[in-house]
Amino acid sequence: MLLQAVVLGVGWLVTFRQVRHATAVAVQDIVLAENAQVAGWLAEQLADGINSPIEFGSENWAEVQERVERLQLPGDGFACLLDEHGKILCHPELRKHPSLRDEVLGHMSLTTPDHEPDLMLGEAPRAETVVGQLRYFLGGTHFVATRYVPELGARLVVHQPESGLVSLSSKATFLVGIVAGAAVLSVMGLTALSTLWVMRRYDYVLEDINRSLEDEVERRTHENLRARDALIMGLAKLADCRDNDTGLHLERISRYSCLLAERLADFHPEIDEAWIDRLRLASSLHDIGKVGVPDELLLKPGRFTPDEHRRMQSHTTIGADTLIAIRRELGDDDLLDMSICIALEHHERWDGTGYPLGIEGEKIALEARIVALVDVYDALTSWRVYKAAMSHDEAVAIIVESAGSHFDPVIVGVFRSIEHEFDAVRMEMHGDGPSCPVVLAA
Repeated sequence: MLLQAVVLGVGWLVTFRQVRHATAVAVQDIVLAENAQVAGWLAEQLADGINSPIEFGSENWAEVQERVERLQLPGDGFACLLDEHGKILCHPELRKHPSLRDEVLGHMSLTTPDHEPDLMLGEAPRAETVVGQLRYFLGGTHFVATRYVPELGARLVVHQPESGLVSLSSKATFLVGIVAGAAVLSVMGLTALSTLWVMRRYDYVLEDINRSLEDEVERRTHENLRARDALIMGLAKLADCRDNDTGLHLERISRYSCLLAERLADFHPEIDEAWIDRLRLASSLHDIGKVGVPDELLLKPGRFTPDEHRRMQSHTTIGADTLIAIRRELGDDDLLDMSICIALEHHERWDGTGYPLGIEGEKIALEARIVALVDVYDALTSWRVYKAAMSHDEAVAIIVESAGSHFDPVIVGVFRSIEHEFDAVRMEMHGDGPSCPVVLAA
């Protein structure tokens, strides 16, 4: 658009200058022709009623001088009379400037349009009107027509100043310039509107393409996340099925964890909807490391020996190492980061006596502190081959008693405020018998 504006602007200027020059030439020709006609007409008007040559200061001179002063020619034009010596005899400004009487115009060179050798103004033929240019007369160039008037015994000179001619040319070309400028602006305006329309249309098409691409990326991302979540849940189910007889353990852990997280959002600003969604799935991976624990140890109904207890505790590091290996292949992922923390730290205790790291207080990840409580609650209220299920009230009493030692006191306080919701989920999701293969229970 800018380039087009420059081209059109330069074209307009060049064209306007050419039109102006051509107009000036045409106006000059017209003025010269009209000067010749005016000279003939004025000669008759000025000599009307006067039958003898005039002399400066005579009665006839005064009458002719008055007629010269009353003349009104277009473009600042005027007429004057020269005596037989070429001196100014009558002039519109003569009364105001008597010194004009001393000017000798007859000795000035007259340039004629036919490019013949210049004539002296006083030597122009008396029988015809001669037109041409007088230079450096009265402050500039004048276009003149001269004719001898025998009745007055004087030479008539009709002047048309070049400034008046320029003014006429400007007036003649002004409208042309306005029309041309309007045309240029119209073309530029239409071009700008067309360009803007095309650009806007292109933007609409590009927006549609981008929107389609974004929808496709979102769809594929959603599918990939669903596939990832399904795979993670399958791994968690595989680990859970080895030592759990209730079948809905993972679902209960997720429900319990989300109940606590929703209430804890008032105490922890990092908890938002996305954080809770990650916790819902990550909490199910807390015991994924149990896939590396032998069945005879995992399903032992009695107490563990110190060595067996140490081997059982290794499920936390096995689970974290497994998830870290997955993250190494997939890259950084908020869900995997949370899952690693939960798998590694959900057996840590608030007083620092837990395992495997022995960390305490808020050094334990918030998500791990949440899962630690709900895992114990579900373990206490669930049936196992080596123990009976505990009542809700008994489990609540044990958890409350462990506040500040095993569990985060703030989380225990929130748990107490919504314990009835835990009880409702427990009654809703506990099955009537084992759902894993009976051979594992045996």
